[in-house]
Formats: sequence, C-alpha cells, structure tokens
Amino acid sequence: MKPRAFLEAVARLCLVCAVITQPRAISAEEPAGAIVLEGAWLVDGTSHPPLEHSVLVIEGGVIRAVGTIGSVSYPKDAKVIDARGKTIMPALIDLHAHLGLTRDGLTQSAANYTEENIRSQLAKYLACGVGTVLSLGSDQDLIYELRDAQRSGRLPGARLYTAGRGFGVKGGYPPSLANAQDRYRPQTPAEARQQVRELATHHPDFVKIWVDDDFGRLPKMKPQIYRAIIAEAHRHHLRVIAHVFYLGDAQALVDAGIDGLGHSVRDRPVDAKLLEAMKARGVFYLPTLVRDESTFIFGLTTGSAWMDDPFFREVLEPSALATLTSQAFREKARANPDLPQFQAAFALAQQNLRAMFKAGVTVAFGTDSGPPLRFQGYLEHRELQLMVDAGLTPLEAITCATRNAAEALGVGATLGTLEAGKQADFLVLDANPLDAIRNTEKLSAVWQAGRRVGGRQ
Repeated sequence: MKPRAFLEAVARLCLVCAVITQPRAISAEEPAGAIVLEGAWLVDGTSHPPLEHSVLVIEGGVIRAVGTIGSVSYPKDAKVIDARGKTIMPALIDLHAHLGLTRDGLTQSAANYTEENIRSQLAKYLACGVGTVLSLGSDQDLIYELRDAQRSGRLPGARLYTAGRGFGVKGGYPPSLANAQDRYRPQTPAEARQQVRELATHHPDFVKIWVDDDFGRLPKMKPQIYRAIIAEAHRHHLRVIAHVFYLGDAQALVDAGIDGLGHSVRDRPVDAKLLEAMKARGVFYLPTLVRDESTFIFGLTTGSAWMDDPFFREVLEPSALATLTSQAFREKARANPDLPQFQAAFALAQQNLRAMFKAGVTVAFGTDSGPPLRFQGYLEHRELQLMVDAGLTPLEAITCATRNAAEALGVGATLGTLEAGKQADFLVLDANPLDAIRNTEKLSAVWQAGRRVGGRQ
C-alpha cells in the first residue's frame, strides 16, 4: 500500500472509532417511546427524489425506518404526528463557522470568547436549522471542554466540532484578536511541526491554515511552512483545511496533500489541472459564496437581498438591525474602496463552483459565519440560495449541505441523511425547498437526536 493510501486508511479508521465512541446524546433528556412523522414530503439528503406521503420512524433518537404510508410498520404505542403539508429534510451542516468572536454579529473581541457566548451561539445555530457546526481555527482551549461537555450530554445546541487554534502568519492573515492565543504563527518548518504536535494533544477534528495575502497587502504563508503543517498533521491522523483565494495557491496546496479548500478560488477560473487533482486526491471544496457576498452586500446602492428578507431580520439581534439600517453604517459600507474587487471575487466564486460541481469535485458546505457581518443562522440559508443562483438545483445544494458535508466531516455513518440507523437530526418546513430554495427559511420545527428542540409551532 502506498504511504498516502495507508495514511488515508488509518485516518478513516480513526474517524470511524470517534463516531462509535462519541456519546449520541446532546441532552440528558430522552424522548419517551417511538415517534412517527406521517404524511410529509421527505428530502432525505441522499440526492434521491423526494418521498411523497412519507413515514419517518424514530426511536431512541435514531431513525428506525423511512418509507411511504402503507409500506412501513409502526412500533406499538408509537406517537404519530401528522406532518401533511410539510417538508422534512436533514438539518444543515456548516463546515466553516466561527464561535465566540462577536456577541451582536458586529463587534469582534477576545472578550467575547466565553462559555456563555458560545453556548448562546450553538443554540442559535440549532434554532435556525443548523444541526452541526465545525468551528474552523479561531478557537481557544475552552472549546475542548465544551466539546467534551456536549459529547457527554451536558451542552445543548448544534453539534460542535473544532479545529482549535489555526495556523496563520506573523503580521498577516488572519487578523489577531486582543490576545495572541487565538492562532499559531510559525516562522520555520520546525516550529510549525512542533505546534502541530501541541495541537494534536487536544485531538481537534481538523487543522486549519490560512494561505492568503489580502490582495497583496499582507505577507502570505510560505510553502515550506504549510507543507510542514500538512505533513505533520497527517502523521497525527489529522486532516487539514486551507483558507485560499488564489488558483496558484489552491493547486500548490492540493499538490502538498491538503484535504479540503475552505473557500472558493476567486482570482481566476479554475482549470482542468486543479479539477483533476482534486478529484484524484479526494479534496473537498467549501464555496462559502455568502462570505464573499457579505463583503459588499451592505455597500450596494440598490436594495439588499439580505435586508429585504424577513428571515434575516428575524435572526438579527435588535442592536445589529439598528446599526445596519443607520445612515452612518450605509455610508461607510458604500465608501469601501475594495467593493469592486469583492464583487469580482464573488462572481468568480460562483463561476468556479459551477465548474467544480460539473467536474465531479466533492462540493460540501460552509459559510464562514461568525465574524462581523456574517450572521450565524442566516448565512447558511443564504448560502443555499447562492449555490442555486450559481447553477445547482435545490436538491443538489441540499445534498452538498447535508450528505456531502457529513461525509467531509467524517460523520457520514451517523449524520447527514435521513436513513435507518442515523441520528434523527432534521427540519420540518412549511413549504418545499425543491420548489424554491428560500423555503428552507420557513422553519416549522427543528429536531435533534429525535427530540423537537425548536420551531414556530
């Protein structure tokens, strides 16, 4: 077996073991008896056509059977819920989120990184239909305590995964918070390897690196540094996701063994060489289109798709809504000299998503929600809309955000689709998202591990 194949096999085994040993419960409270949801349209996340007049049987937090009325036996004494007129789909999985950076969605500070704030944000994600989040590289060591608390049933909210402290560049990406403990910034390959070894003692779910120079204004991570990080991470059976912008960096990172690209390529159209290499090596792609839209959406002189969306206003904190509608904020946003570059990058991101998906690259789902102006819970639904605008069908976009995301995270055996044996994490919608993708915002109920944990009714 080749070294790369051996490494991947060991990594897969480690992931399977992690899934098996991870406690199922998010909350100590367990539903009593079996539950059957009957009569809804059901989008199962597998990319298969939806089921009409569906039956979803849940017991002990796990899906026991999926089918249509008349084809599935109900457990004795099951509670039957009439779901006619509704659509059921898997909960969303965001593989590029950030926890504890802001409190109101506007102001970033190290002081915001508290257990109370992280708990609140996990609850908000879940209430908005995001069942699982990967906090990607901006965490402090507190995150490991919270992850352990959740996996022992003591922390509600969206299922939490983390890359811990990510790897950036001294004086460069990503910007530092008030305390310097939010990132590693190695200056030599030896220092990079040592820092990966330190990170590995915490057993993060991924490793995050930033490879970007902010339109040439900042120093960029050198290839010998990121090659050392990737190689050392793989020695510890850890996979690596890279923040990227440029096509050349994406190709070099794929050649170096990167496992996932955490943003779109946004400087040039992707070429056949990159597409073929990503497919051959199983590198997944997180488009984060909404991250790029967030950089210019408030600077538009015409109406904002965000501000015109009632769901967006519902998700916002009142203080944030007051700021976004103020004349001072709008004038500052419109005066940003980078707006033309941001809009051009967004257009290329959509073009490159189409190319990636058409070529058969694994497209998963991420938003970069959590930093200022990247509002948690809303961005995930807007990302789906932008993926459809880019050329995917609603069913394809939902599959990226559920099955593909679960598989990229390494938890496809238990999450991401509505199939027998998997966790009962799903959304009940008042309208069918296959008719219009914006219908994912019409949340009637949110279920996690077989318990209803939120919703309007």
